[in-house]
Amino acid sequence: MKATTLEIILFVIQLLSLIALVVYVIKTAEVAEGTRQSAQAMDRSVAEMVEDRDQEIAPYVVVFFDHQTDSPIFDLVIKNTGRTAARNVEIAFNPPLQTSLKNYDIAQLAFIHQIIPTLPPEYEMRASVDVIDNVLKSETLPKQYRVKVSYTGGIKANLRESEYLLDLNVFKGILETHTRSLTDLTLAVESISDKIDELAKSIHDSIKPF
Repeated sequence: MKATTLEIILFVIQLLSLIALVVYVIKTAEVAEGTRQSAQAMDRSVAEMVEDRDQEIAPYVVVFFDHQTDSPIFDLVIKNTGRTAARNVEIAFNPPLQTSLKNYDIAQLAFIHQIIPTLPPEYEMRASVDVIDNVLKSETLPKQYRVKVSYTGGIKANLRESEYLLDLNVFKGILETHTRSLTDLTLAVESISDKIDELAKSIHDSIKPF
């Protein structure tokens, strides 16, 4: 066999080997990419499961003003409406919470200024703040507060934060309505009592003595 022919055969063999190697590398890369994508999909799936589970059982701390029926006083309420305990609960008011009540230092209200170590599920902390009518008629007391709440708890260890706008203007007219309703109810009860007395007197007068 001539040298030229041998060289051609060797070249063809080397070329085919190189092509086979390139194909092998490409296929290996495709398999690796498929594996990587599968792993990423699995990671996303696990992350979504954790996220869904966390949202399902996570603590959820809300802050709001509560005005009890027929009461002139409104309360500040901090409540955990979630399914697990909230820990290291901290709230911050902007502007600072104020009151018109005399001899009541609201700055000494501990859970406003100190961290609450644990707030169990469906548990609330409540404190009276002020007479709603005093605040609504005041020219100096704030009518709106921005409240930032931060806490931990649930599956994830990250800090959870929420922000609320508490607007006392929503209580306008409520006290007047409640007072009027209570007065109407009292008058109605008194009217019933008067009617009973009149009926009893009428029956008594209609009975002739033997």
